[in-house]
Amino acid sequence: MASSFLCFTLLFITIYTADGFLSYYVDRCQFNSTELNDIEYISSAYYNKLEIYRFSSSLGKFVGYTEYGVKQADYFNKDTAILSSMKTQKETYCQHNIGIDYESVLSKSVAPTVRLYSTTPVSGHHPAMLVCRVYDFYPKQI
Repeated sequence: MASSFLCFTLLFITIYTADGFLSYYVDRCQFNSTELNDIEYISSAYYNKLEIYRFSSSLGKFVGYTEYGVKQADYFNKDTAILSSMKTQKETYCQHNIGIDYESVLSKSVAPTVRLYSTTPVSGHHPAMLVCRVYDFYPKQI
């Protein structure tokens, strides 16, 4: 009796939690340099993997992508305190963190590993061919 009750309870918990809802926010900075003009701060709100609304510092306002998101964006765009706090996030959040990224990762480079060897082509008119292979370098431009 107790084991059947336990099995039923576990089954109920599994079915009950399978249809849960997930709400989350993503803040990101898109940039080409550490200059403030080249940085875009984007803050997005998601519900069940669907983006509802987003603030973009290049637009300077919220944009809605669902019916609820459009209503929220209109509400947020009318509130000057919310808009000004979101606009300052570009400097406080992005510029600070991008400076750290440039210093620690993006300004670094790695010397390539180069291998030169001579080979005979399978079919061709030349008796030998010089091959140069380059591996493990950063940034990728040669």
